[in-house]
Amino acid sequence: MSTTAYASSSTFAPVTLADGATVPGVGFGVGTAHFGNDGPELVETIKTALKVGFRHLDGAESYKNEESLGKAIAEGGVPREELYVTTKCGAGLKDIPSSFDGSLKKLGLAHVDLYLIHWPQDFPKPGYPTIEQAWKQLEAIRDSGRAKSIGVSNFRVRDLEKILAIPDLKHRPAVNQIEFHPFMYTAGEELYQFCKKHDIVIEAYGPTSPAFRFDGNRGEFDGVLAKVTKAVAARAGRDKVEPSQVLLRLAAQRGTIVITTSGKDWRMKEQLAAGALPELTQDEIDELVKAAKPAPQRAFMKHMDDIETEF
Repeated sequence: MSTTAYASSSTFAPVTLADGATVPGVGFGVGTAHFGNDGPELVETIKTALKVGFRHLDGAESYKNEESLGKAIAEGGVPREELYVTTKCGAGLKDIPSSFDGSLKKLGLAHVDLYLIHWPQDFPKPGYPTIEQAWKQLEAIRDSGRAKSIGVSNFRVRDLEKILAIPDLKHRPAVNQIEFHPFMYTAGEELYQFCKKHDIVIEAYGPTSPAFRFDGNRGEFDGVLAKVTKAVAARAGRDKVEPSQVLLRLAAQRGTIVITTSGKDWRMKEQLAAGALPELTQDEIDELVKAAKPAPQRAFMKHMDDIETEF
């Protein structure tokens, strides 16, 4: 096992959850491009992320790579107490306690810092618990000390309301991890305000999607983002800032914990540095949202736009 120690170089401020836990403001995600890549290549990528300064690692049962995440944690040279590790229950929602035990075993950990329900849309299916029953199982896991905080991912307002209405609720969801970028801001405003009202921190995944996705369907957004990026660079006194860095800064400015990823060390360093950029002005934010048409556009979890179906 490596004994090399690396210092964190993140410029993102930590975020305090309603349960009192402190979370690094930027996390390295092992989904999306790393989905199903459970092998030596991913282990080295995660170890690189640790080396350049990431301390928050965001995994999931359904990413099918928890063993690689666990191996990278073991070999990465960063003490466990300096890491913030998340995993999620998705494919194992029929039997959450067994799924959680399996995740801990694959990760090689005695506890995770955050455990999430990955999505709500399976709950109506035969043999699955209800949202309320599933949440009580997460509460039991938290009370056992094997998950320091608990929360959800890809939950709409109506799904969160079911948890908050549980008569003997002991622990509210600490976070809701959702796709979050300007093409989703208007459509997601109700959810954003609901989470703020109930002290549920938003974890933003896909925050840089407008810079890399929706090819041919971004309208005037690219031009506006280039203009805003140039203005942010000028305020920062830099010759160049990447548009993706501006989108990361914007997500953090809106009060979220930012989840991002890459396979390249130089881009990881750019991501960690984005938290030090000057804030965007309200006019710049308004201009970006106005240009984010057609909207909503999302790359993941299309059920989030379904306002009729009950889970």
